[in-house]
Amino acid sequence: MKRTAAVVSSLALLFFTRGAAAQEREQDAERLFREGQKLLEERRFAEACPKFETAYAKDHSLGTLINLAFCHKEQGASWYAWLEFREAEVKATELNRPDRRDFAHARLAELEKQLPKLVIDNNQKVTLTEVLVEDRKVWEAERGAVFAAEVGERRFVFKARGKKPAATLITVAKGDKVQHISVPDMEDGAEAQPTGERPVEPAKQAPAAPADPGKLQRTLGWVALGVGGVAALIGTIEGIRTFSSNCQGSKACTDDERSSANATGTVADVSFIIAVLAAGGGVYLLMTAPPAASQSAPASARARVVVPSRASSVSVTPHLGLGWASLTGTF
Repeated sequence: MKRTAAVVSSLALLFFTRGAAAQEREQDAERLFREGQKLLEERRFAEACPKFETAYAKDHSLGTLINLAFCHKEQGASWYAWLEFREAEVKATELNRPDRRDFAHARLAELEKQLPKLVIDNNQKVTLTEVLVEDRKVWEAERGAVFAAEVGERRFVFKARGKKPAATLITVAKGDKVQHISVPDMEDGAEAQPTGERPVEPAKQAPAAPADPGKLQRTLGWVALGVGGVAALIGTIEGIRTFSSNCQGSKACTDDERSSANATGTVADVSFIIAVLAAGGGVYLLMTAPPAASQSAPASARARVVVPSRASSVSVTPHLGLGWASLTGTF
């Protein structure tokens, strides 16, 4: 019984640790975002853009990405801004956010007036999975979409299913016509891993199931609730054993009976404490888990945007004590 209590306690501690780490990462991204906003308002772009970039690496928020692209645009880094607005356009489409999709698309049209346009000609008939320019992923270039690049000699990397990555230097020329880029010969071999900049590849023809960033957290939340239920059951059983012992309400019991009653009572108390902690942790994980992308307002797409303005966020805080638990929040 003591071993069971120890296992339950370890699981509860694991759930709380995971939740605390996620909350700390979110708070850090929030702090960086606000610092970036302040610097952006002061037009200190060289300081603001790295803040947004670090924040986006932590929260992958659509709003943070749009602010990063807007910052690079104002800084004069037109190609970086184009790449980020293109990613934002694809991501907003996946998340069913037409306002942010249209905002990103309008900025793309402005930037494309300053940059040469290119398209990939897949003469090799291989299944391209990724196209990188100067180690930056160009979204949907592998599908034949027209994209922008900076003038000059640029390093292109092509990745395809069942092939080794192929790198080549291509001179991007200035002009109004779309420049066609041919896929180089690619050797058979192990397929390179994606860059991992975003968890879900965009789909045009057959929309893939949207990413669910909160699935693991919700699973852990339900497991924690289950652990709490098991602990409560153990506590109830041991409590009944304690109250039904010969020592309860009577002094006429042996030392062994008294020792056994004390042991079952301790296990019951510990089990109920673990039940409260695990149940509280489960509720916290479930309430703070990012909803699936198909829902109306996923956490990964919070409106952290300078234009339009940032929407309010949700904050939930658990309060736990001996024999009780509660939750408070701001909305």
